[in-house]
Amino acid sequence: MLFSMLLSIINIAMSITAKTNKSMKDLIKVRNCAYVMMTRDGKIGRRFIFRNGRYSSDKVLKDYDLAFVFKNADVGFKTLALGGATGIPEAINNWNLKLVGNVDIATFFQIMIGVSMGIMKR
Repeated sequence: MLFSMLLSIINIAMSITAKTNKSMKDLIKVRNCAYVMMTRDGKIGRRFIFRNGRYSSDKVLKDYDLAFVFKNADVGFKTLALGGATGIPEAINNWNLKLVGNVDIATFFQIMIGVSMGIMKR
């Protein structure tokens, strides 16, 4: 439940950032990709879509360019909410997170999350 709520909060924050932050609007214009954050069993997750300068999100977990697949919802929440700057790399090293798809585009999504959540400035 906490993981699902966290994904909803990230979606709201990204939506606001995509509409109000000029530098992020410009960055979104050059990317056309979809990211998914989900649990390994596929029961909980959200897709974040950047297409033609617009941001949107839904709960379709099949069509993506890169997926962050967490071992379970508890691990997903702890990694994203409590992991800090080392949360994702630590989860990957501990086999609690698997990146599926084009890992070269992961940095863009991490920057979007960081700016949206107020962790980074752009």
